[in-house]
Amino acid sequence: MKNILTILFIICIQQVYACVCRTVPLIDRIESSDFIAKAKILKVTADDENNSFHNIEIEIIDIFKGENLSKLKIYSALNSSCGFFTPENTTWLIFAKKDENGILSFGYCSGAKQIDRKFNSDRYPNAQKGYSRSIEQKIELLEFIKQKNIDPKNEFKLQITATNGCLKEFRGIEVKNEPFALYELTINNDLSIKNIKPLKEFDNSKLKSDLLKCISKSIKVHRKNKQIEIERQTKIIFALYYYPSGEDYESFIGKFNL
Repeated sequence: MKNILTILFIICIQQVYACVCRTVPLIDRIESSDFIAKAKILKVTADDENNSFHNIEIEIIDIFKGENLSKLKIYSALNSSCGFFTPENTTWLIFAKKDENGILSFGYCSGAKQIDRKFNSDRYPNAQKGYSRSIEQKIELLEFIKQKNIDPKNEFKLQITATNGCLKEFRGIEVKNEPFALYELTINNDLSIKNIKPLKEFDNSKLKSDLLKCISKSIKVHRKNKQIEIERQTKIIFALYYYPSGEDYESFIGKFNL
């Protein structure tokens, strides 16, 4: 728990002095992004046409979504509370979107993470381990989706909420190798759940069946936009994440990639 609390503390401190970003589930972030890649920043230059942006040149290490490219923009906004920058010769997990003019960019609230970020071990002795594990978890999920050709499309912009009640029952449970589980939900047009299909499960046989029961009774589906009618049956992807035990907390399963 100390590792996770340290990361959350850093995020909270950043938000006090910077912009506050809306919490977006990783699956939703993947669905809404136009470009996702692991890449090295080769060059950063000011944008002569818009001082809120910088142009960057990248070397793609692995691409998960979008076209293979070498140039895009960062919404740097250096004179605002949302100031953001990607130093040259650093490696990033990039989530970028196109704006109404077709410009592909990412910024402070885009979900991008510096993979090779280093923490001050004296000030934050547990932060590096927790941060690195979070990045690895994201990349493993992206690799799985890419390998299995899974499309996390959410055509009606539905939102999933789940109570933590039954997930508390899995505290202290052992999962050996799987950092996440994925499920495909078939949703009726009245927002009821018709079927839950496991796409990737945790490697604990008892946990598999118990977790399916938990999901079935704790998940609710809502419309983000009340104006959008659910015209037909649809499918959405739901993820759960496993966090191993630490010095002062039990292992647990949660709804967010921390």
